[in-house]
Amino acid sequence: MSGSIPAKHTSPAAALIFALLKIAAIVLLLFLMIVQLKGQKISKADFDTVEKAVMDTVDTSVIKEADPAMIRRLYGLESKDFDRIILYYPSSNMGAEEVLLVKLHDTDQAGLVRQAVDRRLSAQKASFAGYGADQTAMLEAAQIDVEGNYILFISSAQPDKTVAAFKKSL
Repeated sequence: MSGSIPAKHTSPAAALIFALLKIAAIVLLLFLMIVQLKGQKISKADFDTVEKAVMDTVDTSVIKEADPAMIRRLYGLESKDFDRIILYYPSSNMGAEEVLLVKLHDTDQAGLVRQAVDRRLSAQKASFAGYGADQTAMLEAAQIDVEGNYILFISSAQPDKTVAAFKKSL
């Protein structure tokens, strides 16, 4: 036994389990990387094309387009800070239909826009609480969809239809 290193004694079952654990770890890592990359999908879709697809699913008779000052007032967002932004908001004080479409300069802006939408949605829910049952139901069903460099907020009678058109247009 002069200077020899003892051989490792592992059973074939232990070696197989260790190999399977290594493979599982690699598969999990690849899955997490794919999920992360998918969430950061950068769309090259033309904003006007996306806007048309979205607006084709919405009743435009009850909303009107906002100017940059109204976007700032309702959402606290500056139009110049984004690649493109458009807001359609209720034509009357009793409306809850709303469409906000944003093309971000950078996906890091998504959190800022989400916070602005959450504040607006909370304010709208509070303003209709207690008397606007239809509006409250619409606001409860409203959706925010973040797809890489695009964000859609939709409060309408059929938000699922609008979100599907939005995703398809990207």
